[in-house]
Amino acid sequence: MQGVMDALSVLFSVPGLASLLVGTALGIVVGALPGLGPSIGISLLIPFTYDLSPEVSMILLISLYMAAEYGGSVSAILLSTPGTAAAAATAIDGYAMTQNGRGNEALGVSLSASAVGGLVGGLALLVLAAPLAKLALQFGPAGYFAVGLFGLTSVAALSGGSLVKGLAGAAFGLSLAFIGIDPISGTPRFTFGFYQLFEGVPMLAALIGLFAVSEALLLAESIAGGAPGVVRGKVNHVFLKLADWKRLGGTMLSGSIIGTLLGILPGVGGNIACWVSRDFATRRHPDVEFGKGEPLGVAAPESANNATVGGAMVPLLALGVPGSPTTAVIVGALVMHGLRPGPQLFAEQPALVYTILLGVMLSAVALYIVGSIALPWLSRVVQLPDSVLAAGIMVFAVLGAYALRNLTFDIWLTLGFGLIGYLMKKLQFPVAPVVLALVLGYLVETNFRTALVTSQGSYSIFFTDPVSALFLVLSVVSIVLPLWRKRREKKAKTINPV
Repeated sequence: MQGVMDALSVLFSVPGLASLLVGTALGIVVGALPGLGPSIGISLLIPFTYDLSPEVSMILLISLYMAAEYGGSVSAILLSTPGTAAAAATAIDGYAMTQNGRGNEALGVSLSASAVGGLVGGLALLVLAAPLAKLALQFGPAGYFAVGLFGLTSVAALSGGSLVKGLAGAAFGLSLAFIGIDPISGTPRFTFGFYQLFEGVPMLAALIGLFAVSEALLLAESIAGGAPGVVRGKVNHVFLKLADWKRLGGTMLSGSIIGTLLGILPGVGGNIACWVSRDFATRRHPDVEFGKGEPLGVAAPESANNATVGGAMVPLLALGVPGSPTTAVIVGALVMHGLRPGPQLFAEQPALVYTILLGVMLSAVALYIVGSIALPWLSRVVQLPDSVLAAGIMVFAVLGAYALRNLTFDIWLTLGFGLIGYLMKKLQFPVAPVVLALVLGYLVETNFRTALVTSQGSYSIFFTDPVSALFLVLSVVSIVLPLWRKRREKKAKTINPV
């Protein structure tokens, strides 16, 4: 209870409430700008959290995460241009509603559904995280290694359309994680004579480069095309009537449950949850014509999107395994403050843990309040041209990289990662496995080697330990299942060619 009381005192303090409101407003803007999203927004914001306490920093980042998941629907509804990949399903019925002169209603449905999804996901986090963390405290080195491996393989298998590219990205991320001082022997390795790499690859430099700088390069490349410059219709209000709540409430609840469950699975997230939830809604309402401006087609994916926020935080806090690329960036923020996510965090930093647990739910409430009041003005952010976005991202990226250690080396490193991220996106290599492997590399390596030391070099420990054996099986399944599905689809096309 002391941890809960300390968390509440932080959440309802002036810095806590200010961070909550600022993060929410920034999140809506970041989500509404096509091509950005929560991962890039958080990576750009991390340098500004250095002088804040870990609790206030987490409030700021989580509220941005929650609001950005909703913000993607603003441009999806008004311009048919999803601000985030998770808002793609929303664009179908949302933009159709705008074309029918019902843009205000669509934004209201999206905001309300996002708030409901955020609350349900936050409640699930509050209920599930602590018990799972207590269970995880019983894990040995072999178990922790297998959990980290499962996080890597599941993300590699579920990000992008190619398993080979996903695994290649994870392997690249692991190679980056091996740079620095060897955790067992204490000797430098793979530093190539650069003393700046003795502490390893700076997490922030990699995050800003892979996510933000690469996107700025892509935006610069597409300046000629540009984004639509005029918002279709004026946004006046976003409040739903009681009749709308009655009609859409069940769909919002079912979408929230789907989003929470899929968010808990590492690597799934809102990109998949939005489509699963929309598909469930179409099956549940066969008499409704979706795709032509149906509010249910907005409520279903938007509730699922925001529910994944709380769901993705469950494995992060309980096991130390990020549930999504965005939570991987949040891990980077925790590392910047000298903290490591996982079950030990509950004992070492109870105030921080409960600030996160309660902060997810409170950020959903702040999203509804800020969105209802400020959305008519914030929606106009979609009019910004790509040239302004690209220049702004590069400025913040360079400042953030230099602020890390006041080293010019970090700026060049960030720009280098930006070029790598740009090439990966051009070649359709997923970036998420690289980031998660960089985050999980320390966990995987140290526990793998510690387990071998414990067993005197015998690999049997990974198969005799029940937790390790379970997660090793899950790791194999996460790789084999996509291959089996792809083979089945290929076989079906061969039998029934189009």
